[in-house]
Amino acid sequence: MSAWEHWGLANFFYLFIGLAFMMIWVQVVLFHWRGAFRHRAMWAPVLEAPVLSAMGIIYSFAHGGMLDWLFVLIFLIGTFGGLAGTYYHFRGVRHYIKGFSLRNFMVGPPVIIPMMFAALALAGLIVYFVWSFGA
Repeated sequence: MSAWEHWGLANFFYLFIGLAFMMIWVQVVLFHWRGAFRHRAMWAPVLEAPVLSAMGIIYSFAHGGMLDWLFVLIFLIGTFGGLAGTYYHFRGVRHYIKGFSLRNFMVGPPVIIPMMFAALALAGLIVYFVWSFGA
């Protein structure tokens, strides 16, 4: 019997989410570096994404006790951080000349990435609550 046979679908999702945050982190660092970290809030996803990534990967292999509370807390912070980023990115696009035009959405701050950040963190919480209390 393989050690992987006891690995459930939830563990796979936690690992996937952890690895996805690692990839998002690379993109966030590149975009915020390009933006010269003009706003202090630009540091939040740069610092949050590796923590979310590590938590997802660790939680895929071991969970229970204080790790459960830590997982929920970190992923709640990630969800709200992504929502705040969405607000800041839309605000950034609005400040360009002609506001919310297609061109400004193409050259301004990418509004989809913080939405994905929030959605991925929320997906981690959904997996946690569904598999912990629903299944």
